[in-house]
Amino acid sequence: MNTCSPAVRTDPHTGSKLESFGLGASRLALGLATLGGAWHPVDEGESLATVLHALERGVGVFDAAPAYGTAEQLMGRALRQWRGARPMVSTKVGRLPGLNAHVDSYDFSPAGMRDSVRRSCDHLGLAQIDLLFLHEPQMVPVAQRAEVAATLQGLRAEGLVNRLGLAGGHGAGWDGLLETGVFDVVMLFRRLDACIFDGLREDFPRLRRAGVATYQASPLHMGLLGARHAELVSKQPEWVWAPQIERAIQLRRLAEAHAMELSVLAHRFAFNLAEFDRVVIGAGNRAQLDAALRDLALGPLPQDIFEAVCRING
Repeated sequence: MNTCSPAVRTDPHTGSKLESFGLGASRLALGLATLGGAWHPVDEGESLATVLHALERGVGVFDAAPAYGTAEQLMGRALRQWRGARPMVSTKVGRLPGLNAHVDSYDFSPAGMRDSVRRSCDHLGLAQIDLLFLHEPQMVPVAQRAEVAATLQGLRAEGLVNRLGLAGGHGAGWDGLLETGVFDVVMLFRRLDACIFDGLREDFPRLRRAGVATYQASPLHMGLLGARHAELVSKQPEWVWAPQIERAIQLRRLAEAHAMELSVLAHRFAFNLAEFDRVVIGAGNRAQLDAALRDLALGPLPQDIFEAVCRING
């Protein structure tokens, strides 16, 4: 077996480090990018119904962002209708709303970030953001990073934010930020999943030293390990690297050999990983949400399949 393999989680349902930070114990979060229309137009009624369905199914953590279309407004509408226990909600600051998720614009100025957080509170209907992520920290100019960290720490001191995190980036993209001690959580994106182990080797030693909790975003590698597999293998967009495509093809064969959907294998692998305190799943409707929740309920991959995934990444 690969000598640099991820650890298997003994309890797939809780994250004790997050709980100690006051961020809930749930293993799973629902990301709202697709439901908010970040990638393509959506049926707003179905999006709202999906969030409410998630709450009814016991999902207690949601992740939004100003750049995720109407995700914050959607979450706010759901919270106004929901009569159960309030879920834990995270959102982001730095990356601005755009026409879609492929259009990038940023504002890391103190005034811009403060205004963004206040808008997020208004959209969500919350007096305080449970967890505020700095969105794509690698885009913050190095000379501006100390000021950004201080601004975020000030927002927390004012009570607008409970905890702070970094969403995205790695390596030099975290320099001047991660080791400040300001951030409690790091969200990794396409750094450790069933078709990439780069984060395991390059990121986690540093994250452990920093003592942060960890989120995994996009366990299906932006659809390469799910519904968009054939499309992305065929088109090979610039953000899908050749090694990940080759591994995804091998993983599909592995899944088929065990009469399993590729997305089921990828989800169960992600839920298996001890490196992550929380996994952020995506869904565009109630059926996709139910499918992901079924994958979680199936439990960890059998050890032989888990080890086969590791060999593919070896």
